[in-house]
Amino acid sequence: MKERNTRATARTNMDARLAAYVAAAGGASILLGQNANAAVVADTTVRPFGINGAVNIDYNHDGQTDFQIDHDRVNLSGGPVDYLQVDKNDVNGAENPTRVDPLVGGAAETFPPNGTTPNNANETKYLTSSGGSYPTALNAGDLIGPDSTFDWQEGDNYLGNHQTIRANRLIDEDQGKVDMELGGKSAGDIYIPSDGPNWVGLNGEIRYVGVEMHLNGAAAADKQYGWIGVRIDNEADATGAVVGYGYETDHNTAIAAGDIGPVVANADYNDDGKVDGADFLVWQQNQSATTKVIPLGSADGTGDGLVNAADLAFWKTKYGTAVPAAGAATHAVPEPTSALMGALGGVLMIGCFAARKMRKARAQA
Repeated sequence: MKERNTRATARTNMDARLAAYVAAAGGASILLGQNANAAVVADTTVRPFGINGAVNIDYNHDGQTDFQIDHDRVNLSGGPVDYLQVDKNDVNGAENPTRVDPLVGGAAETFPPNGTTPNNANETKYLTSSGGSYPTALNAGDLIGPDSTFDWQEGDNYLGNHQTIRANRLIDEDQGKVDMELGGKSAGDIYIPSDGPNWVGLNGEIRYVGVEMHLNGAAAADKQYGWIGVRIDNEADATGAVVGYGYETDHNTAIAAGDIGPVVANADYNDDGKVDGADFLVWQQNQSATTKVIPLGSADGTGDGLVNAADLAFWKTKYGTAVPAAGAATHAVPEPTSALMGALGGVLMIGCFAARKMRKARAQA
């Protein structure tokens, strides 16, 4: 019951916060609060992935990939198997599917740092129900933070039993077949989690991977939390799209799955630069789509996490107007610099200090 109440509180607080941002966007400039370095940074560009495709997640835009949503297809004697996994390095893929992180010097590998300080990969984890389990498929508003359970299991010595485990899978048609056929392992050499995989049977609804990270070598105590939105469009071959990602820049502060920070009200639901009948059709097709708030074309014009009559009413007030075709920039929140003003059309963000207090309050609820 406590977990359910916490989720409801998080959803309510996020809705109220988004509504406040929308109201603020229509008025005068609002002063930044104290400690403007603490903020939710999000990118809501929809990035499809196909067979053997991947989407890189770079939370702080420093050129180093922090996570990757990676699709792999491996052809076996019984036919192809598809799987979708979240990666924190690139040690394996369709061409070398049996590899695991060699832990050189006891340290996990990272993606190429590209001139930046490598992430602390040993402390990089996904949110899960328990150790050794698949990543949890979170709903919008679920909290990701200090009270969550995180783990990372992709190796060949699970619990010291010399078992291969690949629990970082969102969809897992493999379930040990690759390691047995190509790696010569027996069924007893494989550990398969029993709690999923958790991105199966969702009928195209968006779910979120929760992550804990330590960007640019941050200490184990300096945790940051984020989310990755994933939509499965074709479950048969495990393909779909990453619909956005976001993280809390403040250390040890929870974030709600799908929280994108400030939102500017926008009735141009198909993002073609004008508000017309085509936007009505997008709204009509997405009514009650509470899980489609993140992708472009969701028709959540008011930014409250719902596609409903309020968004139709808002569209009516803007019908016939022209707006800049901003694409994902309408909802994206860049690093808190002067670029922020341009991305939000000159409207200042509500003070991040107050937003941070709200996030901490809901984490303690």
